Amino acid sequence: MFNLFSIKKFNGSLMQFQDIFLRSIDSTQEYAKKNILNFGKNKITCIVADDQTHAKGRNNKTFLCEKLNNLYVTFYFELPKKTLNISSVSHVLALSLIEVLLGYDISAKIKWPNDILINEKKVSGILTELSDKKTHFNVFIGVGININSEKDFFKDLKDATSLKIETGKKFDRKQVLERLKNTFLKNLNIFIEKGFSPFYKEIENLLLYIGEDITFNDGKNTYSGKLHSITNEGFLNIYMKDKSIKTFAAGEIIKE
Repeated sequence: MFNLFSIKKFNGSLMQFQDIFLRSIDSTQEYAKKNILNFGKNKITCIVADDQTHAKGRNNKTFLCEKLNNLYVTFYFELPKKTLNISSVSHVLALSLIEVLLGYDISAKIKWPNDILINEKKVSGILTELSDKKTHFNVFIGVGININSEKDFFKDLKDATSLKIETGKKFDRKQVLERLKNTFLKNLNIFIEKGFSPFYKEIENLLLYIGEDITFNDGKNTYSGKLHSITNEGFLNIYMKDKSIKTFAAGEIIKE
């Protein structure tokens, strides 16, 4: 089912959300990539599924889904070639979700690059894929948010949680989604105009493990050091044992 949401300013032109609601799909991310030619230009296509049967997280990890209790969303849109720090657009969505959670009096943190944790347990993960075209970038951002799952659902995942577990309250999934869309659109406009620099200090202040010993894997090698900071491009700085600072654009933090 398709629905045009609200018209807002986006990079100097009028934009709309085009909503697609699906009962069950293998992956909202894969659906977006397969159906891109059907999506409207100058729109943010928001694909929402009640269930995903083959969802994937970062680094092709399996993402556990529970039908009807949680949110599984992919945002698809185009960004101009001139957009600064484009690889950090996922950080903007992470910050937007934290702002939404604060509206429910829920405090959350970011495990770099863009996992959202409450009390050091994962409540949301974000997967971003960029496709470089001649005139623009195609952007696919998938986000899964554990909303109303009970503890039994996470019995084999000791480091995962849901909003309901943390607060004892049941949440309206549609309301959470609408708040996220509004907040993300606001921040995305700023990102398109100014890049990541308006956000990096706020996100740095939300990072878990600042000043703490961590192990970091960049996909090729493993490093040990202290989490130092992020750059104004959104990259991670690690203070190494030899007193140098190494900067990483991608990878995974493993807390010691």
